[in-house]
Amino acid sequence: MPTYSDAPVPIELDALVGMGLNRVKLAIVVALTQHGGTLSTPDLVAALEGKVAGTTIVRNLHELEDHGYVTGHPPRGDRRRRLTRWTLNHAKLHADLRALIHATTPSVETPTTSD
Repeated sequence: MPTYSDAPVPIELDALVGMGLNRVKLAIVVALTQHGGTLSTPDLVAALEGKVAGTTIVRNLHELEDHGYVTGHPPRGDRRRRLTRWTLNHAKLHADLRALIHATTPSVETPTTSD
């Protein structure tokens, strides 16, 4: 049985996992990017090399969707027994990553001390 920690993530992104980012979500985002930005759920399972259970992938897709990083087609209310295609929202992801970089970049100003 595949485990949560088996999700294939490029080594250069592995450090983000240590900050609390989920390996499965990172693997999904990378897989979507590597496949033109859109994949069906079964195609995502295949892209993740069968190393992550389908139910885990779907749960993480729903969380990504809740935060605006992916969009499912058809919409959530119309998916029952229908194939869902997932599209990565590059603009949202990149904007949030830029915000993280900005928030964690030290100021060039030198701190002042009070006399």
